Amino acid sequence: MRRAALVVPLLLAAACSSGSTAPTATPTLGPKTLTQAPTSEPTSPTTSPTPSPTATARAIPAADGDVDGDGKRDVIQPSATVLKVTLSSTGRVVTAPVHQDDPGPASLLGTADVDRDGRAEVFLQTAEGSSTQFATPYRFDGTSLRELQLDGGPARLGIGGSITHGDGFRCLPNGHLEVRQAESSDGTAFTVNATEYRIAGVQLVIVSTRSGKGTQGTASVESAYTADCGSVGD
Repeated sequence: MRRAALVVPLLLAAACSSGSTAPTATPTLGPKTLTQAPTSEPTSPTTSPTPSPTATARAIPAADGDVDGDGKRDVIQPSATVLKVTLSSTGRVVTAPVHQDDPGPASLLGTADVDRDGRAEVFLQTAEGSSTQFATPYRFDGTSLRELQLDGGPARLGIGGSITHGDGFRCLPNGHLEVRQAESSDGTAFTVNATEYRIAGVQLVIVSTRSGKGTQGTASVESAYTADCGSVGD
């Protein structure tokens, strides 16, 4: 009986000694740092991206002119003081005040579903310089047509510029708007600054800013002189 009693402790000791060794943790690699040539797109972030609470961008944004998202083009009629949109789905007319710097009716530049919510934003030209147009976007949220705001007033997005300065913007696939500016002292070498915004209600809210270098004629500089957003810039 004593020999049988000794077997159990010996078996337990053997089981414990033959157990596998706990795996050694593998160090987690940090994010890769990307470096690009001076003529590349702006990539150096100067502000940390802010988490966006907006809905996931749709794979297919609203069609051109479809303000209410029913799949049909709506009637857009800007004047010097009012933007009027007649919705094809119901025949309802929605309006928003126009604040422009130039006399005469505001002109329609085009539409784009910037935030990819299934409804297209309306872009009006509300000011003009010697070589630059300025666009103000309007958003229909399903109830009201509203003028988008930036820096405490109506958004003014530049298109164009001079030999040493350029303004432009483009719609991004993630539902954000990127505003770009190019600056140069000699018209050859440029610093290109890009600010990414998301739409929150009627506000354009900064997500991140980037800066990079480019030369005249390169894509990064040329995009800072043009609009590439839906039918705006076509």
